[in-house]
Amino acid sequence: MPTSSATHSEVAVVIPCYNVEQYLPRALNSVLAQTYQDFWIYAVDDGSADSTQRILDEYSHCCVSISQAHSGPAAARNRAIRASSSPFIAFIDADDEWLPDKLDRQIDLLKQNPALGMVCSFCSANESGSNDSAQVSPNGMPHNGRLFEHLARNCFVFTPTVVVRRRCLEEVGLFNESLTVSEDFNLWLRIAARWEIAVVPEVLAIAHKRPGSLSVSISPELRLSSGVASLQHVTATCPALSAVENRALRLALAERIYFYGSYLLSIGANAASRNNLASVLKLQPTHCRALAKLALSFLPSATPAALAEQKSTIRF
Repeated sequence: MPTSSATHSEVAVVIPCYNVEQYLPRALNSVLAQTYQDFWIYAVDDGSADSTQRILDEYSHCCVSISQAHSGPAAARNRAIRASSSPFIAFIDADDEWLPDKLDRQIDLLKQNPALGMVCSFCSANESGSNDSAQVSPNGMPHNGRLFEHLARNCFVFTPTVVVRRRCLEEVGLFNESLTVSEDFNLWLRIAARWEIAVVPEVLAIAHKRPGSLSVSISPELRLSSGVASLQHVTATCPALSAVENRALRLALAERIYFYGSYLLSIGANAASRNNLASVLKLQPTHCRALAKLALSFLPSATPAALAEQKSTIRF
């Protein structure tokens, strides 16, 4: 059980909730099972139509529950952050869970090093209805320091593994609520652009993929366009990157736009695809795949069937 009140707790645990009655008790109980107990839970019921709020009421002894009209995970997390005052903020989604020593390990690191803005860890990913899990762990990179370049190339940060310093969020801002998805990646990059981050090299959280979750149900076009907008926002708000970091961000943005342009071409939106693929070549003139797709976009036969025939000769 938490050892302090909501006002005086050292960690605010933020949980956005949307129609998660089946999974929420597992997430809440994994928080309550922590060996580190100086926390309070801030859960936002984001317009659920099931029994989510009733379940939150059952945990009122350790949880501040907030209800709002459905606004998405970014807005829900921001609402919880603003309602709290703890110096550290930890994130867990309502369908995920923590291992018992997660907070202990991460809060210790944050206290030891004031230069750290954020600590994450390795994560285990589980498919719904399966007993199989895959460990998600970055290879070939440092476990602490200025990791923006590595993060831009490969998002190794999973939301249920993150603990962030409040002072860090006060400096870089909260989640970008205009992004339907990739709002978490966007924030992690903005943090890494200004602060050191650390990775605990062991699994401290489990991310469960479930039917009906936003990451599963969102349309490909919205997912891809949000990914582009996420990196464009980082480009606009992080002007003090080093030359190496700027290059990593530019190449990452080029790749995101390439995949978006490729998708548009695959559904026959040739003009929109052309605009995106041309943008890729402005960012990365040597992007051969974008050049090939741009050429295909001018052909009247550039239909999904015709593009499928090109896969044997062009790397997609």
